[in-house]
Parts: sequence; structure tokens; C-alpha cells
Amino acid sequence: MEYFGATHKGRIRKDNEDCFYTSGNLFIVADGMGGHKAGEVASRLSVDHFLKYFEEKTGGKKHIASKSVRRLLADSVSYANSIVFRESVSNLDYSGMGTTLTACYAETGIAHIIHVGDSRAYLVRDNTIDLITSDHTFTGEMYRRGEITYEDTFDHPRRNYLTNVLGMADKIIPEYHQLKIRDGDRLILCSDGLNAMLRDESILKISGRSDGPEKTVKALIRQANKLGGKDNITVIVIDFYG
Repeated sequence: MEYFGATHKGRIRKDNEDCFYTSGNLFIVADGMGGHKAGEVASRLSVDHFLKYFEEKTGGKKHIASKSVRRLLADSVSYANSIVFRESVSNLDYSGMGTTLTACYAETGIAHIIHVGDSRAYLVRDNTIDLITSDHTFTGEMYRRGEITYEDTFDHPRRNYLTNVLGMADKIIPEYHQLKIRDGDRLILCSDGLNAMLRDESILKISGRSDGPEKTVKALIRQANKLGGKDNITVIVIDFYG
């Protein structure tokens, strides 16, 4: 397994409210929201406290029994949510803050993905790209009900209205996926600053080159900025080998 992650504030935003983590078998992308830099606080809190809970429960183990991973990831999200929510209701400067969170724990032959919000996880395999996660947005729900097309979701005026996000309530229900991983697969985790600028086929075109994770991440961020860079852009690319 080889991986690389990076973040960029884009060309429009003054601050970067994204936060990410890459180490060992665990990868996280969080995209914060809220005024007075509260989005930056929310994303950082979510990543830090997700990691705190995860590491305390695993005791630093490099490998975790597959049957335990789903519950561990969900509980880590719940703990992170409780911290972000507590800060949002106890500190006026952080009132209303929240954050997306998409995380992946990878083990031999299996990737576990936990997800809240509209950051994304893509699987690139055999020259195809599949969106693994669902966008927890108003337009995402419309798409799943068959009211609009997938293409419509990119330009809909309410595409950024989040319906599920860490920090907005004391309880949260995350989305979970378990993927069987093959030799040559690539996972891409990203904040919506990437897919707001690049359609899936463009992400695939750049990702489908023979470049490794670092060059691919930099190329994706560079292209998103070239096309406008209207939001913060965070990308993690994970390549799997046999």
C-alpha cells in the first residue's frame, strides 16, 4: 500500500477549513463549516478526537479484527461528534459549526469506510471510477429519490445544503461501506472542493495515469485550482498492491 495526502485553500477562500490525516492504515478527510474560523476548529476537533478515541481503543495495534472495525469507526465518529457539538453549544464563537468526515481503515484485502457529509470516497478500478459514498446533502437526497440526475447535482442551487454533519446534533448516524480490495485498486478521499471543480470522468482521467499517489494528488489539486478553486481542496490517494 502506498498513499499521499495534501490540502490547499483554493483560489477564493481566505482560510483553509479542511483537515486531513494519513498514517498507517487510517485515512481521514474533514471539511469544516461555520463563521469566525469555526469551520477550521470543527474539522480539526473532529480529526483529533476521532484519532484519540480510535487509538485509545486499539491500544496502538497495527491490525484490528475485521469484525470489530465497523463498530470502532462508528464509535470514533460518535465521540468526535460529541466533542464538536459540545463546543458549538458552549462557545458563542463556534455556534452552528460543523464538519464533514470521511475516513477509511484499510487492511489486507478490505477497506472500511465511514462517512458523514459531502466529502467523498471514490474507487478507481480497471479504468473506471465509482463513487462509494453518498452526499448527505439536499440534492444528494433528491438524486437518491430519482427526482434529479447525478449530473444535476453538480450545478443545483442547493447542492451545498448539508443534511448530515458532525456537530449539529448530539447524536449522529454515519454511513458505512466495506469494500473488497484488489491488487491495483486506488481509493480517493476528497473534500467537495475537488469534485465541485472536476467531474468524475476528469478525476478518473487524471487518476488513471501511471503516476503514483503524490503526483496524482498534486495534479488533482492543481487542476481544481486551474478551473477556479472556489473552495478548499483536500485529496488523499491510496494505492493497493498484492
